[in-house]
Amino acid sequence: MQVICQPVGPVEANCYIVLENNKALVIDPGADGKNLIEMIKALNAEVQAVVLTHAHFDHMGAVDDLIDEFKVDVYMNPAEFDFLSQPAKNSSSAFFGMPHVKLNAKPLPLKEGEQKIGDFTLTAYSAPGHSIGSTILKIQDCLFTGDVLFNQSIGRTDLATGNADQMKESLEFLRNLPGNYEVYPGHGPATTLDQERKNNPYLIFPNMI
Repeated sequence: MQVICQPVGPVEANCYIVLENNKALVIDPGADGKNLIEMIKALNAEVQAVVLTHAHFDHMGAVDDLIDEFKVDVYMNPAEFDFLSQPAKNSSSAFFGMPHVKLNAKPLPLKEGEQKIGDFTLTAYSAPGHSIGSTILKIQDCLFTGDVLFNQSIGRTDLATGNADQMKESLEFLRNLPGNYEVYPGHGPATTLDQERKNNPYLIFPNMI
């Protein structure tokens, strides 16, 4: 399996293209839809779905572009279905000068636990705190953590539906998740779960939140 990271948009959210056997999942296409489409077409892979870790504007702004182009579905936590059309919830209205993001997509529910999406086996873990529907995605030995866990940091909890106590619980889940994984966060460089257990101050000292 190959993971391609492409930062997109004004806050450089990480969009991931997960490739295996000429099939692809696109995770968190936050912006720059035209460029993402050209990039994906150049890979000569069949896009099977779009999947969201959460529905803040910087992680879902190009969803309509991709599902229209590739005729696929978008999967996400149903707790955030309404975020797609509500700028106050997707936080596009919280940043001065940022165009309000409203999508037309009709998402399908990303279920808790293991599931098949196209040819990919994916496990979804509910991890609220940054937002009510934040979800960690596990594909093989990779975790896509959205804005829950970053390299030596975590996502903010002061946006709509954020909650510091829930974030502590989500981080505790990650601390206790058996095994080590490659971690692909919503912003910034990749890391590993073992590295974060050793070096991330918010995992070491959860009361910092």
